[in-house]
Amino acid sequence: MVISLALLSGSAAQAGTKTDNGRKWIRGLYVAESPAPEFLPRSVAFSAARQRASAEAGAFVLTGTGRSMEPLYASGTIMVVARKKFEELRRGQTILYRNRANVTVAHVLVAKCADGWRVAGLNNRVHDNDGVRPENLLGVVVAAITPVVEQSVALR
Repeated sequence: MVISLALLSGSAAQAGTKTDNGRKWIRGLYVAESPAPEFLPRSVAFSAARQRASAEAGAFVLTGTGRSMEPLYASGTIMVVARKKFEELRRGQTILYRNRANVTVAHVLVAKCADGWRVAGLNNRVHDNDGVRPENLLGVVVAAITPVVEQSVALR
């Protein structure tokens, strides 16, 4: 008999969250409005993300790279991003925006300010220099899937 197992590896398997009065925090940043990653076998992860995106008008799928959102999202996490109105944003959501260098960034909303939202990566020591405004907002992460390695194990 051969059984397929999904092995969780790296820091993504341990989100490092703590609870404070029902709110989730990671490294001092509120992340309760960001979806926890679902761990799925690599062979089905992307198709599951596409299926979730098809259920929401205007949603799209992309794969994140980098370590700024660890331990919540490891590099390689597949994100389902939905377009939302700027007025619907809430502290603790992970959003995608385009910074001044025209780079797409996924970080957490930290605080609403007069000129937009301050955002930060969970692994970054300071907030981003660029704020999020209606014109550079690309969407909100509504689902996250971390692909995991499948390994066959033979049992006798």
